Amino acid sequence: MARRGKARPVSQIHSMAPANAPATPSSQGARESRKDELLQMFRRGVEFTEELLQENERLRFRLVQLEEENRQLARQAVSPVSYVELIDRMRSVENERNQLLDRFRAVEEENRDFVQRYQEIEEENNRLANLYVASFALHSTLDLKRVIDHCFEILVNLVGTRDLALYLRVGRRLLPARAEGRELGRLPPIWPGRGVTGRAAQRRLVYLGAPPARGSVVLHPRVCIPLVLSDELLGMFVIYSFLVQKPSVTELDQELFRLLAGHAAVALQAAWLGAAPAGSQRWDGKAVWSRLVQEAKP
Repeated sequence: MARRGKARPVSQIHSMAPANAPATPSSQGARESRKDELLQMFRRGVEFTEELLQENERLRFRLVQLEEENRQLARQAVSPVSYVELIDRMRSVENERNQLLDRFRAVEEENRDFVQRYQEIEEENNRLANLYVASFALHSTLDLKRVIDHCFEILVNLVGTRDLALYLRVGRRLLPARAEGRELGRLPPIWPGRGVTGRAAQRRLVYLGAPPARGSVVLHPRVCIPLVLSDELLGMFVIYSFLVQKPSVTELDQELFRLLAGHAAVALQAAWLGAAPAGSQRWDGKAVWSRLVQEAKP
């Protein structure tokens, strides 16, 4: 059974990265360029939000004017010289009232549209911020253990799961290297092409399983995230279940899965090459798996 715990705040992801993490000038430039692009998108979102608020204020002011005009019309003294003139006057006032009501409804509808667009902009800004935080955390260190720690923190804090495992490719199969919520020694190996996880590894595509019915036994993992670099499968994250308060997979979750599928593989490769023995130029899944398993032992 998966252990449940309180998810760490997203802001802690930044703090996990060491301040003196090595970085090449090209990676710093790319990071600054990506940061500037995101900041520009945030500024455009803020400017558009301010325009929406100003337009909303203008419409509210106009509505007050219309209400005041309606009250003035109601206060005007009617002195009909005949019953027919009185009826005509009443019809005219009724028509004006209906026109004001129609305009009021139109303003209300526009206001609802503005509120909806504002909420969409807020959600988009939040999505971009989370993606930036996740990407920055993955590439902020060349320490292999810290890279894997950041990957698990992204899945725990941003996605919402404490029942997952990291598999690494050793030869033709994938072996469990680290787990959260499950005993590492009880996790079976994954053979490409066999079962849900094996087919996901063979196809090298993110797998999203259907949510189980309430009270049913979970037979298959909810998510499989193959880690692919230059068409080479390095490993795979397997999520078995989500936290109770998470009803379904969101669009942001899917973007985080795609980000991990590519960026986590690059970060793992870079960290391994930085820690590998001199002369090693390729990813060695067996050596990485052995190191992680040794570190996991008490």
